[in-house]
Amino acid sequence: MINQVENVAEKKDTQLNEQQVVDYLNNHSEFFLRHASLLGELEIPHESGGVVSLVERQVSVLREKNQYFEEKLQDMVDAVHENQRLHISLLRLAINLFDADSLDDILGVVDDELRHKLGADFVYFRLHNETLLVNDTQGHTYVTKSDKVLQMFSVLINKTRIQCGDFTDEQINALFMRDAPDVMSAAIVPISVPGIYGVIALGSCDERRYHTGMGTEFLNSLSELIGSAMRAQVLR
Repeated sequence: MINQVENVAEKKDTQLNEQQVVDYLNNHSEFFLRHASLLGELEIPHESGGVVSLVERQVSVLREKNQYFEEKLQDMVDAVHENQRLHISLLRLAINLFDADSLDDILGVVDDELRHKLGADFVYFRLHNETLLVNDTQGHTYVTKSDKVLQMFSVLINKTRIQCGDFTDEQINALFMRDAPDVMSAAIVPISVPGIYGVIALGSCDERRYHTGMGTEFLNSLSELIGSAMRAQVLR
C-alpha cells in the first residue's frame, strides 16, 4: 500500500503543468524546428467550435494583429489630415477677417467659414454690442445684455469656456429656435471682449459631431481669433 502511494506521488511530480510547458517552449524556440511535423498535426480549438492547425492559428493571429495596426495607422493619418484642415481653416479665416470693415462683415466671414468650409449645419450668433442700443428681435443676432440666452450661458461667457454637447432641450430651443428640432449635437463658442459679449452656437444634424469628450483646441483658437477681430472693429 505504501509503495502504491509513493508511485502515485512520483507520477504527480513528473507531470508537467501548463506554466512549465510555456516556460519550456519560451526557452527552447528551436523545438518546432526539430519537430516540424507537429505544426501541421496539432489541432487547436477555434471560437467557431471547430479546430484548426497551429500554423492556421498563427496566421489568423497575425492577420488580426495586422488589421489592428492598420486601423490604428489609419486613425493617425485621419487625425493628421483633420488637424491640417483645421489649421488651414484658421489661417484662411484670419486672412479674410483682415479685410472685414464692419462687425456684420466679420459675422459674414465667420458664418461662411463655419457653415460652408467646416460643414456646420447651423450657425447662430447671439451678441450684445454695447454701441447698439436696439434689440435685434428679427434675427436675434444683436441682443440686449438681459437676453435669455446670454443669461443662460453667462458663466461660460464670462470664463470664455467652450462647451460641446451636454445641452438641455430648453437650451437647444433657445439657441437654435426654429432649427432646434434638427439639432442633434451642439457646441458654444463664447465671445467676451471689450464692447462685445455673447456666444456663437454651432449645431449639427449628426449626434456624434459635437460631444463632451472632444478636444476644444480649435474652438478655443476660433474664439480668440474672432474676439480679437470684433474688438478691433468695435474700438475703432
